[in-house]
Amino acid sequence: MYKRLIMLLFVVSGMCVIPVFAQVSHVSINSRQFDVGQQALLKMNLVVQNDDGAALNFYTRQQIDGEMQQQKLMVQPINRFLVQLSGQQIITDPKAQLVVTMNGHDGVILLAVLALFDAPLSFNSAQLTKVPMPSGSAVIVNQSASVRVGVTSNNVEQADVASESHLQSQIPEHCQIIKDNSDTLWRIADRYKGQWNTSVYGAMLAIFEANMLAFSKQKIHLLLKGVPLHCPSPQILAQYNNQAVDRKVFEVIQAKHAAE
Repeated sequence: MYKRLIMLLFVVSGMCVIPVFAQVSHVSINSRQFDVGQQALLKMNLVVQNDDGAALNFYTRQQIDGEMQQQKLMVQPINRFLVQLSGQQIITDPKAQLVVTMNGHDGVILLAVLALFDAPLSFNSAQLTKVPMPSGSAVIVNQSASVRVGVTSNNVEQADVASESHLQSQIPEHCQIIKDNSDTLWRIADRYKGQWNTSVYGAMLAIFEANMLAFSKQKIHLLLKGVPLHCPSPQILAQYNNQAVDRKVFEVIQAKHAAE
């Protein structure tokens, strides 16, 4: 029944509320890894029915010499709830926007228009795009031109390496989370959030991503008892560095999984 209902799409940036079809529960900018005068590179939070965001399209929109121009972005999955977006065009307009649309049965549906530079600036996760996707993973290319996906400058790369090295010094190789059968996901995340330099919501999302088989039916509210949990890698933890965004994403995922 839930799949037939019209749901509300909550956009964190700008706090817009937009009605859309049930297959999209949430879309928002997680962070951007570029500034004015650079090519677009940013992460998006997506919570989509069946984790399939192939029907979504992302565009940058900016004014150049008095003319509004729009460019379709390339999409590369990071995990079930995050994608990396990148573009070839230099973004020179400080009022540039991100336009999100969905291909529907009756045509293209506008989901959101977000101010690009209102999104939090974070270079911590730019390095993630250099990690090869597993064999068979889908990479959705939205434009024919070849687009470079990666860090935007040597300074960014150095910042990424420093951040990851700091996390690696805190998380030993083959680290296992200490827990007992009375622990909830919240309690575990609250215990480790300081060590991992994230919020309780970021820690819960990171634990879930790193240990999906430890959750019944891979649902975030169904943590199995007696199953060991592995510590999230520095690469996973780098994705969850915005408490407000991570809280919204966690709440949407939890509601989605509870309704299925």
